[in-house]
Amino acid sequence: MGFSRHATTPAREAVDHFTQGVTSLKHAGYAAARGTRDAAAPRVNVVLTKVGLKKPPAPKWPWVAGAIGAGLALGGAAFYVWYRQRTESIGEQLLADELLDDSELDDRALSEELVDSVTR
Repeated sequence: MGFSRHATTPAREAVDHFTQGVTSLKHAGYAAARGTRDAAAPRVNVVLTKVGLKKPPAPKWPWVAGAIGAGLALGGAAFYVWYRQRTESIGEQLLADELLDDSELDDRALSEELVDSVTR
């Protein structure tokens, strides 16, 4: 017992020690139960699966393969649409250039015919 204002009585000290002891036992019980659960869980799950009360987890690789396949299909379709639009625009540009070249040739041929007809 000290000289402080809040001196504890022997009864209060006993109650505090008892409370700490009970709390310590409670924590030890929780730790033991957790350890038992962690150790027994795999065996219990195997037994439950064999009995039919629990289904085994479904494999996840089919979902992954399906997602990759769908992504490849969509990417291929998008690439094909882009390729078609690009080739059509290039084809139209080439056709326009060819038509312009032909019209220039027709004008030259016509002007050469006119020059020839005038000079005869």
